Amino acid sequence: MAEYIFRNCPRCHTYGVLDNGDNCTNCGGHGTGGLFSTDGCIGSGEIIIEAATGRQVSHEEFAKSMTKQRESQRGR
Repeated sequence: MAEYIFRNCPRCHTYGVLDNGDNCTNCGGHGTGGLFSTDGCIGSGEIIIEAATGRQVSHEEFAKSMTKQRESQRGR
């Protein structure tokens, strides 16, 4: 099982939105508009680092990894 480290996003500084109103893609957001977005979602404000390699992992990859781990613990 891989271990992960959660850190504040260095791009948006935990806000999930950039100063120009774009949602922060570095921490999982997409589109524009911040909290009032109609074409995307804000970022989480955190980045996920794989502890063993130091590689930044996307939120989607992390979710898939956790789902796979949970299913293997259930004996699937």
